[in-house]
Amino acid sequence: MKYDEFKKAVDRIIEDEDTLMIHVSPDFQCDQTLGFPTSLCVCWEQGKAWLAPNDFMMSDLPDDQAKDIFDACAEYGIRNCEDAEDFNNLLRGLGQDAMDNAWLPDDEEGMVLS
Repeated sequence: MKYDEFKKAVDRIIEDEDTLMIHVSPDFQCDQTLGFPTSLCVCWEQGKAWLAPNDFMMSDLPDDQAKDIFDACAEYGIRNCEDAEDFNNLLRGLGQDAMDNAWLPDDEEGMVLS
């Protein structure tokens, strides 16, 4: 998928972002985006997840390098993601740094024992 098509697809998912719950993970590094700090974003209502580069750091990159990062996110595409288990499975596929920094506890992991 080319980046322009990818961006349009993401824009369609989040077009009503005021009423949607979108989770953006903490940054992590992964091979998919050439080690560039990236977040896994998910729109729970739509059940879709995608990679997004750290916007703040993108502004410091030369245009050709920024294009490579955007293209890497587009290549990853938009994945199905219905719950924390799906989200964590996507993180697992993105590597150890993604799991260490962005793992979501499921309901049982999040429970505090007294």
